[in-house]
Amino acid sequence: MAPFACTRCGKCCISLGRHIRIEGSLSTVQYYCRVAVSGELLPVSVQPELRELFASGDQDPAWCPFLRKDAAGLFTCTIYQTRPRICREFRCRTMIIYDQSGREAGYVKGRRTLVSGDAGLEDVWQKIPSGADDTSLKGILRNHGYRAESLD
Repeated sequence: MAPFACTRCGKCCISLGRHIRIEGSLSTVQYYCRVAVSGELLPVSVQPELRELFASGDQDPAWCPFLRKDAAGLFTCTIYQTRPRICREFRCRTMIIYDQSGREAGYVKGRRTLVSGDAGLEDVWQKIPSGADDTSLKGILRNHGYRAESLD
Protein backbone atom coordinates (compact mmCIF):
# COMPACT_ATOMS: atom_id res chain seq x y z
CA MET A 1 0.00 0.00 0.00
CA ALA A 2 1.13 3.49 -0.77
CA PRO A 3 0.97 6.16 1.92
CA PHE A 4 -1.85 8.66 1.66
CA ALA A 5 -0.61 12.14 0.73
CA CYS A 6 -2.78 15.11 1.58
CA THR A 7 -2.94 17.80 -1.11
CA ARG A 8 -4.33 20.38 1.34
CA CYS A 9 -7.38 21.03 -0.84
CA GLY A 10 -9.50 21.48 2.31
CA LYS A 11 -12.50 19.53 1.05
CA CYS A 12 -12.54 17.07 3.94
CA CYS A 13 -12.25 19.74 6.63
CA ILE A 14 -14.82 21.92 4.94
CA SER A 15 -17.29 19.03 4.80
CA LEU A 16 -16.45 17.72 8.28
CA GLY A 17 -16.79 21.22 9.73
CA ARG A 18 -20.39 20.75 10.74
CA HIS A 19 -19.31 17.74 12.84
CA ILE A 20 -16.69 19.49 14.99
CA ARG A 21 -17.73 22.19 17.44
CA ILE A 22 -15.87 24.17 20.06
CA GLU A 23 -17.55 23.54 23.41
CA GLY A 24 -15.20 25.47 25.65
CA SER A 25 -11.84 27.18 25.79
CA LEU A 26 -8.99 26.96 28.25
CA SER A 27 -7.10 29.80 26.54
CA THR A 28 -6.91 31.48 23.15
CA VAL A 29 -5.11 28.41 21.79
CA GLN A 30 -6.54 25.50 23.83
CA TYR A 31 -10.09 24.27 23.40
CA TYR A 32 -12.48 21.44 24.14
CA CYS A 33 -14.20 20.15 21.02
CA ARG A 34 -17.18 17.90 20.53
CA VAL A 35 -17.23 15.50 17.58
CA ALA A 36 -20.89 15.15 16.66
CA VAL A 37 -20.47 11.78 14.93
CA SER A 38 -18.95 10.01 17.94
CA GLY A 39 -19.99 12.32 20.77
CA GLU A 40 -16.33 12.44 21.75
CA LEU A 41 -15.19 15.47 23.77
CA LEU A 42 -11.49 16.14 23.52
CA PRO A 43 -8.92 18.82 24.21
CA VAL A 44 -7.12 20.32 21.23
CA SER A 45 -4.33 22.85 20.97
CA VAL A 46 -3.45 25.21 18.15
CA GLN A 47 0.10 24.45 17.05
CA PRO A 48 2.54 27.22 18.07
CA GLU A 49 3.73 27.88 14.50
CA LEU A 50 0.11 28.23 13.33
CA ARG A 51 -1.23 30.51 16.07
CA GLU A 52 -0.97 33.67 13.98
CA LEU A 53 -2.81 32.00 11.09
CA PHE A 54 -5.49 30.71 13.50
CA ALA A 55 -5.90 34.16 15.07
CA SER A 56 -6.43 35.71 11.64
CA GLY A 57 -9.97 34.32 11.84
CA ASP A 58 -10.17 34.13 8.03
CA GLN A 59 -12.59 31.23 7.99
CA ASP A 60 -16.06 30.34 6.77
CA PRO A 61 -18.50 29.48 9.61
CA ALA A 62 -19.45 26.21 7.84
CA TRP A 63 -15.85 24.93 7.96
CA CYS A 64 -14.14 23.16 10.81
CA PRO A 65 -13.40 25.97 13.28
CA PHE A 66 -9.68 25.16 13.11
CA LEU A 67 -9.30 25.22 9.33
CA ARG A 68 -7.55 28.21 7.78
CA LYS A 69 -6.45 29.14 4.28
CA ASP A 70 -2.84 30.29 4.21
CA ALA A 71 -1.24 32.98 2.02
CA ALA A 72 -0.43 30.40 -0.67
CA GLY A 73 -4.11 29.42 -0.90
CA LEU A 74 -3.60 26.03 0.75
CA PHE A 75 -5.78 24.85 3.59
CA THR A 76 -4.16 24.25 6.96
CA CYS A 77 -5.40 22.37 10.02
CA THR A 78 -4.20 24.51 12.91
CA ILE A 79 -4.69 21.63 15.40
CA TYR A 80 -3.16 18.92 13.20
CA GLN A 81 -1.12 17.33 16.02
CA THR A 82 -4.16 17.05 18.34
CA ARG A 83 -6.94 16.66 15.76
CA PRO A 84 -9.86 14.28 16.48
CA ARG A 85 -9.73 10.62 15.49
CA ILE A 86 -12.34 11.11 12.75
CA CYS A 87 -9.91 13.54 11.10
CA ARG A 88 -6.92 11.23 11.56
CA GLU A 89 -8.71 8.32 9.90
CA PHE A 90 -10.38 10.22 7.05
CA ARG A 91 -9.03 9.57 3.55
CA CYS A 92 -10.40 11.43 0.56
CA ARG A 93 -8.54 9.08 -1.76
CA THR A 94 -8.52 5.35 -1.13
CA MET A 95 -6.91 4.14 -4.36
CA ILE A 96 -4.92 5.55 -7.28
CA ILE A 97 -5.26 4.02 -10.74
CA TYR A 98 -2.44 4.26 -13.28
CA ASP A 99 -2.54 3.76 -17.05
CA GLN A 100 -0.09 1.62 -19.05
CA SER A 101 2.48 4.41 -19.18
CA GLY A 102 2.43 4.79 -15.37
CA ARG A 103 0.55 8.11 -15.36
CA GLU A 104 -2.30 8.61 -12.94
CA ALA A 105 -5.52 7.88 -14.84
CA GLY A 106 -7.85 8.41 -11.92
CA TYR A 107 -8.46 7.80 -8.27
CA VAL A 108 -11.10 6.32 -6.03
CA LYS A 109 -12.59 8.39 -3.26
CA GLY A 110 -14.70 6.97 -0.48
CA ARG A 111 -15.66 3.36 -1.00
CA ARG A 112 -16.06 3.21 -4.77
CA THR A 113 -16.41 6.62 -6.42
CA LEU A 114 -14.11 6.99 -9.44
CA VAL A 115 -12.71 10.40 -10.33
CA SER A 116 -11.15 10.31 -13.78
CA GLY A 117 -11.00 12.01 -17.14
CA ASP A 118 -9.87 8.77 -18.82
CA ALA A 119 -12.81 7.56 -20.94
CA GLY A 120 -11.40 4.02 -21.16
CA LEU A 121 -11.05 3.75 -17.40
CA GLU A 122 -14.54 5.16 -16.88
CA ASP A 123 -15.93 2.55 -19.28
CA VAL A 124 -14.14 -0.31 -17.48
CA TRP A 125 -15.27 1.06 -14.11
CA GLN A 126 -18.93 0.91 -15.13
CA LYS A 127 -18.56 -2.83 -15.76
CA ILE A 128 -17.06 -3.68 -12.36
CA PRO A 129 -19.62 -5.42 -10.11
CA SER A 130 -20.63 -3.22 -7.17
CA GLY A 131 -19.66 -5.87 -4.61
CA ALA A 132 -16.17 -6.45 -6.00
CA ASP A 133 -13.48 -6.47 -3.32
CA ASP A 134 -10.14 -4.71 -3.84
CA THR A 135 -8.39 -7.84 -5.12
CA SER A 136 -11.09 -8.47 -7.75
CA LEU A 137 -11.23 -4.81 -8.70
CA LYS A 138 -7.46 -4.64 -9.18
CA GLY A 139 -7.53 -7.82 -11.28
CA ILE A 140 -10.24 -6.44 -13.56
CA LEU A 141 -8.35 -3.19 -13.98
CA ARG A 142 -5.10 -5.07 -14.66
CA ASN A 143 -6.86 -7.09 -17.40
CA HIS A 144 -7.71 -3.78 -19.08
CA GLY A 145 -4.20 -2.31 -18.87
CA TYR A 146 -4.52 -0.36 -15.63
CA ARG A 147 -2.73 -0.71 -12.30
CA ALA A 148 -4.44 0.19 -9.02
CA GLU A 149 -2.67 0.99 -5.79
CA SER A 150 -4.54 1.16 -2.48
CA LEU A 151 -3.70 3.99 -0.11
CA ASP A 152 -3.30 3.45 3.61
